Amino acid sequence: MRNGVKRFALLLILALLLAAAPSGCTKEGKGGTAGGITLVDLMGREVLVDGTAERIISLSPGNTEIVYALGLEDKLFGITEYCNYPPEAAEKEIVGGFDEPNIEAILAAEPDLVLAGANSMHKEAVTRLEERGISVLVMDPQTVEQVYEAIRLVGIAADAEAKAKALVSDIERQITAVQEKTATLADDQVVTVYYELWYDPPMSVGNLSFIHEVIEAAGGKNIFADIEKNYPEVSPEAVAERNPQVILYPDEHGTAELVTAQYYIRAGWSGIAALKDKRIYCVDPDRFNRPGPRMGCAIEETAALFYPQLFDGR
Repeated sequence: MRNGVKRFALLLILALLLAAAPSGCTKEGKGGTAGGITLVDLMGREVLVDGTAERIISLSPGNTEIVYALGLEDKLFGITEYCNYPPEAAEKEIVGGFDEPNIEAILAAEPDLVLAGANSMHKEAVTRLEERGISVLVMDPQTVEQVYEAIRLVGIAADAEAKAKALVSDIERQITAVQEKTATLADDQVVTVYYELWYDPPMSVGNLSFIHEVIEAAGGKNIFADIEKNYPEVSPEAVAERNPQVILYPDEHGTAELVTAQYYIRAGWSGIAALKDKRIYCVDPDRFNRPGPRMGCAIEETAALFYPQLFDGR
């Protein structure tokens, strides 16, 4: 794999490893002023937004997707080089990489609100921007509920509360529709699933991760659901012992064929049900791994892989 591809993939994993704290939001709070609102971001920080946000900068792909899903793209004046969805986001000004936001470029855009990502990556940028009087919401959702909260936060800050409420309701309906279908399955019909986030060394998902939530919401059973971590390293022997019926992995820039082929030559894997039944699926990492407004689609598509008999025609 080329060095650039490795760097991008590892950067994605690093971003996923950074968990966020619970959050909430309020229209009144300490430090509030007339015409302003105080919000509590996903790191539990109180942030004063002075009036309605009209010039927004997004420092993470998930936040960019939220802005577009709320129809606020006209208020978006800067994104990172990794903000690749929707396609029209490519027309926006680039203000650096996800791990290295360009403070000068951000300031030049004269934002009144910056949507930061992982706190450990953006901590210095947040401090420097707030020193210049710019409101910064740190949003790195790691659960379905935190995605809903992030959507609501942006909706309140940008005077789009009704749109945020409608978007959350739409996603909830998508997920509920999937769960109503999978609820008809008997216990012995529920497929066991191994998700390989990275292959060297193998890294999977524990019960604290967003991907675990997607698998469970789609009606599957994560074989490492007993591990109290986000993204644990696992041994090939442990995977073989747990014998998953389905294997999922992200397609990182054309690696699908390479990854699938090497599964079949791993020691001790020849007896795994997923290999015998050829139930190895490559998924879109942006849609599947990225906590954001497309998570309802990810859950729906994953459920259709698990139980095609239930979702023919959807």
